[in-house]
Amino acid sequence: MPTSPCHDNSGPAAVLGETHKQAAGLARNLVKDTGIGTFMSVMDGRQMDGSLNGYPFGSMDYYVDDCDAPGTPLMLLSHLQVNVQNARTTNRVSLAIRKAEECFVKQHPEAKWWLPRNGFHDFKWYQLEIKEIYYIGGFGGIHYIGWIDVETYYKQQQQEEEEQEQEHLDSFWHFRQQ
Repeated sequence: MPTSPCHDNSGPAAVLGETHKQAAGLARNLVKDTGIGTFMSVMDGRQMDGSLNGYPFGSMDYYVDDCDAPGTPLMLLSHLQVNVQNARTTNRVSLAIRKAEECFVKQHPEAKWWLPRNGFHDFKWYQLEIKEIYYIGGFGGIHYIGWIDVETYYKQQQQEEEEQEQEHLDSFWHFRQQ
């Protein structure tokens, strides 16, 4: 995995642009706040006449930021979906963006009918394990474009929450002093 972004970080734009850590925080917020993404897999050749073997296949799917493992996309998928069939064969997928049910339905209320316990088809929970992250923050030389290591990605959310909590405590202390 490359460790540096695709653009030059040494010029004047680097002073104004996003840092690796800032980009990791933006990527985390994207996962946390979006809720729908393009779920991609590699065709395994079993569909149709096999002429699409090895080609990417994508579908728009709901996901949530897993309440028990923040930063980890949680999806409710059917084994009838082409992406799930492909993943069973190749185990290579990507997403471009009990408690799991509560977390998922909170963001997607209309999905309550698809929950496994309701017997609607065969939906099951799938949790994506993040192996690598390639982030495109924008263009114009001031946005981060490149690889973000998974450890920084997960740590960034925790650090942001701790900073927000400290800011809240500082504001409260300032308010109490007046």
